[in-house]
Amino acid sequence: MKIALFVVFGLVALVAVGWGIGFLFYRARMQHYIFAHQALPLEMFGEPILMLAPMISATGYSEEGREHLLQFWSAAGRYCKERDLVPADELTYSMEVLGHPNSTAIFIQLPEPKVKPEAYFCLIVFDGPGLAVGKLRHLRYFTLEYHGLKNGVPKTLVSEWKDNGKGGLDYESYDNETPPDKAAFLARVGAIIQESGSQP
Repeated sequence: MKIALFVVFGLVALVAVGWGIGFLFYRARMQHYIFAHQALPLEMFGEPILMLAPMISATGYSEEGREHLLQFWSAAGRYCKERDLVPADELTYSMEVLGHPNSTAIFIQLPEPKVKPEAYFCLIVFDGPGLAVGKLRHLRYFTLEYHGLKNGVPKTLVSEWKDNGKGGLDYESYDNETPPDKAAFLARVGAIIQESGSQP
């Protein structure tokens, strides 16, 4: 219920922010942008257990978990113009482990990005044991952004959204050398986490 209330009452502000940022970034499609860069990280930091629990599965995927993500996708497009809506057919997820259960991850595959800075992937990293007892010690959110083509090859940017402690988000970017490939993205985020020492 809290998730639904947050999505409904928070999206007006998100759309306003998203329109402004999206305009600066060559008119990213707002549903795509808001979902990956605003709605998911804000809800994750605000209500991490409620955000993550529906996607936890012994098989690494469940239809219930995908339906959970589709609620956010639908809500992200609720106030968007038709040209900013994107079909969710390609939206899916899987659970991954970045070398240790304290860096368990939810990998989210988005519909193909078309415009900067829409994302190919999102990755929510958390400590599995902490989630199991309701006390997360490790929580990070990464995206792999599309930044156009150079000589026919996609340009990308690994970025991270962080909780600023005031109900909002701070942004950090890392590099533009990671290809739009799941294994490469997971490896890069794993290296960032290892280098930062944030894993408990």
